[in-house]
Amino acid sequence: MEHKPIDINQRIPLATLAVGLSSFLDDSYSEDYILEQLRLEFKGENRLRKSVRIVSKTILRNPLTDFVVAHKEEIRQAIKKKHDRNVILIALLNSSFTFSFDALQFLGKFLSVQELVNRQALKTALARIYGGNRATDNAIDSVIPMFIEAGLITRPGLAVYELNKELQITSPVTEKVFIESYKANSGLDGLQDYQLRDPYFVFARGLSNLSG
Repeated sequence: MEHKPIDINQRIPLATLAVGLSSFLDDSYSEDYILEQLRLEFKGENRLRKSVRIVSKTILRNPLTDFVVAHKEEIRQAIKKKHDRNVILIALLNSSFTFSFDALQFLGKFLSVQELVNRQALKTALARIYGGNRATDNAIDSVIPMFIEAGLITRPGLAVYELNKELQITSPVTEKVFIESYKANSGLDGLQDYQLRDPYFVFARGLSNLSG
């Protein structure tokens, strides 16, 4: 069986992604400035190069770039609120990196039917798509801390994850970006109501079109 390639192998601080998105919205994106921010977090040129690539792909070469530009002012206002900003950043990450999307969708599938999910269950599910090698472990260790930092999930115990029911999203454009990230990975132009019940949307409860 041929496995999908793993396209992410480095955690990126959400603060750096936020700087990238804000500067992009202001037409002032600078890779040199992003590199400065990343040097505060990471050592080693190889790790820094990986990190810059991920930030650039998420912000500059995102499949949702046209959507972001078309909703620039709405997004600029939304990212002033921490929870909305974090959900938008993860949606952009998921649009650019299929592993991140698949990991969050599997987490949603498990957490839709049970309170907790452990890392091994997530790895087993992802291994069917990406293989059960070290690269899969590295990718999980890249995206899970970002999901936790964003407040989508919490870690109540070692290698155990729980849905964060305290997440409060208030901006309609946040919902739109999250839906667009799903469409980018599904190849769909539009969604039917039943598709909004996909486990991926368990992390967007409380939004106008996804509630209930």
